[in-house]
Amino acid sequence: MTSYESIKTSVALDFEEYIEEEGLNVAQVSAKTLEEDWRIVNDSLFTKTLYIISIAIESLKYKEISDFIYSKLDSYLENTEFEEAADKNDIEQLLQDIQVCKKLIDKNEYKVRETSDSTKARVEYILGLKVD
Repeated sequence: MTSYESIKTSVALDFEEYIEEEGLNVAQVSAKTLEEDWRIVNDSLFTKTLYIISIAIESLKYKEISDFIYSKLDSYLENTEFEEAADKNDIEQLLQDIQVCKKLIDKNEYKVRETSDSTKARVEYILGLKVD
């Protein structure tokens, strides 16, 4: 299982690189990150939750969030129990991130970036892929 720190760092670097160097918007970076890392994202409930929460936190730093991440947040913000294989310290850090994300959402200092139906469908497809 991939560690909390490596996933957090990877998501943060994706946002930095794709927004600042390639000029993509938050929704494009969110989708691209999920697509590029789909095997890790779909490895477990822990990794999927960590990706969704990390993408949300990084997005909110730019004062916006993609509609496909925003629509999933409610269910992922409620996750508190994960696989026994997940490291206890990693779980604790993720639970702290969930609280940070809740506070950022509650501030309501962001806009939801609408995406096309095809983008939403593509993200749904990616999040549903099974890892062998």
